[in-house]
Amino acid sequence: MTFLEILKSNNHATIELEISKRFAKNMEYFHQTSPRLFDALKEPPSQYNLLFDTQGLNIINIKNQQLTFPCTHEGHQMVAICEDIAQSPISNPRWKIHTNHIYLDKMDTAKLPITGAACNQFIDLLYQHGGIKEYYLSRSFLPSTTIFGLLGGLFLEFIRERGVFFHSLLLFEEDIDMFRISCYFVDYEELFASTSPKSCYIFVKDLVDRFFIRNFFAQKKITNNFLRLELKLYAGKKIDRAQQVIAEEYASNSRGWGSFEDEMIGVKNTFKNILSTPIKYPILNLPKRVNVPICVIGNGASLDGLLPFIKSNQDKMILFSCGTALGPLRAYGIRPDFQIEIERIDYLVDVLKNAPLGDVTLIGGNMIHPEALSLAKEAYVFMRGGSASSYLYSPKSVIEYSAPFVGNAGFALACQLGSEVLICGLDCGYIEGLGKHASESFYGKESFKLPSDAVLVRGNFDKVVYSDSIFLLSSQQITQAIKTFEPKMVLNLSEGAYIQGARPTHTAEFEFVKINKKKAIKQIKSYFTKNPKEIFKDTSPDLYTSELSAFKDELIGLFMTTIKTKKELFALIDKVNTLCAKKSFALPFVGILLEGSLAHISQSLMIASLHLPNDTIGAFYKDAKLVVWEALDKMMFQYRLQALLEPA
Repeated sequence: MTFLEILKSNNHATIELEISKRFAKNMEYFHQTSPRLFDALKEPPSQYNLLFDTQGLNIINIKNQQLTFPCTHEGHQMVAICEDIAQSPISNPRWKIHTNHIYLDKMDTAKLPITGAACNQFIDLLYQHGGIKEYYLSRSFLPSTTIFGLLGGLFLEFIRERGVFFHSLLLFEEDIDMFRISCYFVDYEELFASTSPKSCYIFVKDLVDRFFIRNFFAQKKITNNFLRLELKLYAGKKIDRAQQVIAEEYASNSRGWGSFEDEMIGVKNTFKNILSTPIKYPILNLPKRVNVPICVIGNGASLDGLLPFIKSNQDKMILFSCGTALGPLRAYGIRPDFQIEIERIDYLVDVLKNAPLGDVTLIGGNMIHPEALSLAKEAYVFMRGGSASSYLYSPKSVIEYSAPFVGNAGFALACQLGSEVLICGLDCGYIEGLGKHASESFYGKESFKLPSDAVLVRGNFDKVVYSDSIFLLSSQQITQAIKTFEPKMVLNLSEGAYIQGARPTHTAEFEFVKINKKKAIKQIKSYFTKNPKEIFKDTSPDLYTSELSAFKDELIGLFMTTIKTKKELFALIDKVNTLCAKKSFALPFVGILLEGSLAHISQSLMIASLHLPNDTIGAFYKDAKLVVWEALDKMMFQYRLQALLEPA
């Protein structure tokens, strides 16, 4: 008999024996795998307990004797309600499906000629193989699933016992009593076995750390990025907060992927900027801190209110203007000490001319457009982490956490160069009632407008602030930079989003000490050098062409895997993502160059497969893998051609 059949049998002795066995098995399992949880489960219930009487099963509040599930003339309705919750989660109105605002649509091949062409071909193949408008998943397979509140967990065991496999599963139960009750029903050892390896996350009472949630999505960056099945059975402060955190991490996971085409623009620019003999621009190498505060200035809406403060205190701190913040600063009569830029494309030249850059010293990321560097009277280069080209010849100093915005690059630099860091205008969100950027900026007059994926976040002060996937990623990067580089103090003066690790501070709440600004600026410039032996740790005579070719062959070999079902395709895509992540860690120039496009191509392949009307996708995949191979060959050819044009 199945567990559901046992519960419906109304055989009191059989039911009691079965749930007792399950509880004992779970306790033994958690004793071996999670001693702290085991100890918590041994404690007597304080608010909720399992009720098992002549009317059946229910959950009772032991303080006020209230039942969680209704009791009718037919008895307790816990089993019936949980059975209903367990029915067809994909189409069950009790469950919600998130798509991260992603859908299958043709890409612009003018901007992404290789990546876009591959993704577009999957759509064409879909029509050839009888694709449908709706998504189709086998009843025995569920995508990324998040559950908030178990209410005993009977529904989860009903789903598992049907033989359903979870691609990934995250459970959050804020009440230890409720989780203890679930141990009478859910076979947790089997639940882990019914989920992809290392993809079942269980949180009881607290989320512990946002990092674990980020890792839940990151370890399956592509397959966890699209369909996410969600069930929320009840509300509570911790559950609501957990739901918000997971929504934020889910959204930010979709950003910052990049593409081969964008990376190649950076590669070409980097070759021009740093491969000349002798090196034309000094490159940041092994920076040290100067004992002065650095003010990092972004072009967010809150910059308008901070301009008077910056102007009156510009002699007491070093000013890092980031990107288009230069325009408002210049318009207000402020000359920044350094202008930070990372933009690859040529429109940056016009922006700098119009601001104007004038005699402001430019610090550009290695991938910056060469004409922008030549526009400056004094220019320096830093290797901006996260881009393939930044790891050319293994530089000793790569400035990580410098994406996705130029403000992130300026902040990461300041964290390594200054004793204290002040944040002005890095809003990391949309302030209600204001435009996205400061006035007098490159973007002109703007009104308050929220994107479709905006979520309400904690403001730095009392303003109502929203964020979206790209701003959430930016905020995360700032927080990680603070944790990694450990400046003495970070003060957030902006009215945008609260940034973890930065202290919300009003301008009237602190005072500056006297500094020798001229000496500090000279000291910062001394950390840049033109000596390649000091900057780089190795050389590559063929500019990594051999390594890239070997990586391409690895990927082609992986895509040769026989795929018959959507579950198998999801698993393959996870393997592709893992291989790319490992290569990006071991040899970042090679891994990052292909990783972004492979992510987009794999995601489009996955979404296209979901539009097939059944779970048998062997014929579709057989055609689709040829598209992937062709795209990889084109990328390899384009890079090889570029490398041949450059001096080794």
